[in-house]
Amino acid sequence: MRHTLIIVAGMCALAAPSRGEERMVLGAKQFEFDQSGDGAVLCAWSIYLSIQAETAICKLPRRPTDDAIDEAVGAIDEFILANSSLKPTPTMLDEFKRRAAAADLAQGQRAGLQAFCQRPDLERFRSIAPDALRASVKKLLAKPREPVMNPCL
Repeated sequence: MRHTLIIVAGMCALAAPSRGEERMVLGAKQFEFDQSGDGAVLCAWSIYLSIQAETAICKLPRRPTDDAIDEAVGAIDEFILANSSLKPTPTMLDEFKRRAAAADLAQGQRAGLQAFCQRPDLERFRSIAPDALRASVKKLLAKPREPVMNPCL
């Protein structure tokens, strides 16, 4: 649960644009609750983005689950591009993901890299069977709808 709070806080921090830059900015609509019953797409995306970044920051050896997470992020990117009322461009989405990774790195540095890299949540998410992760993402993205953050775990 603590990991989820860090993710949500990081996503909120990414909501403010810099002056003069075209950025994907999360608004109130993105923090609404998913009504489809299929899950909060932005919540899953933020978790997968964090796991990707943390795996790189901690220089962890890659596993088949990491490949499935990479695939999930790509599929969710496409879903966001197709369904978000924000109408982000691929460039805006990539910049948003770079800022999210930088926020994870800053969190790791504040927490102390060794402690950050040994959190149980990181191992728990990286231990999900790749096929189970793929099936979960397929179900998550089955219905077009506004990607939202809540309910997040």
